[in-house]
Amino acid sequence: MSVQIAQSIPLVMTTAEVAEILRCSTTTIDRYVFAHELLAIQIGRERRFRAIDVLEFVSTRPNTIRAKKPRQSGPKRT
Repeated sequence: MSVQIAQSIPLVMTTAEVAEILRCSTTTIDRYVFAHELLAIQIGRERRFRAIDVLEFVSTRPNTIRAKKPRQSGPKRT
């Protein structure tokens, strides 16, 4: 992660802000928290995310780019 990106996000973020940064829903963020994949801190009744934890989460995610399956050559249809 470049320093420029790290400096452009707030030190502490809400669930909605993290969802916007990761381009997913707040429900997905909740799933990551409940699965202990994304760390959150509790402040009163609210959940907050530290920028360092969000950056760590992103950097440890596996790459999911999949190669296309080769087409199987079978009998040609006429």
